[in-house]
Amino acid sequence: MNIKTLCAIALTSVSAAAFAVDKPEFNLVDLNADGFVSQEEAQNAEGLAEVFEAADMNKDGQLDTAEYTEITLG
Repeated sequence: MNIKTLCAIALTSVSAAAFAVDKPEFNLVDLNADGFVSQEEAQNAEGLAEVFEAADMNKDGQLDTAEYTEITLG
């Protein structure tokens, strides 16, 4: 693992922790109530856009409730 990868992991961890402190409920971020948080919807939750890519575990471009819960619990 190189230094850039380690730094990215560290910054993601810090950002995720910061987001987790003031996390809004999933249904408040899922504005269209489709059961997923899109990248566009993530822009409305402070700190979520910065950790969105890391939180999107299956890389489908959206967060389901499990992925959202994982990132908000830290």
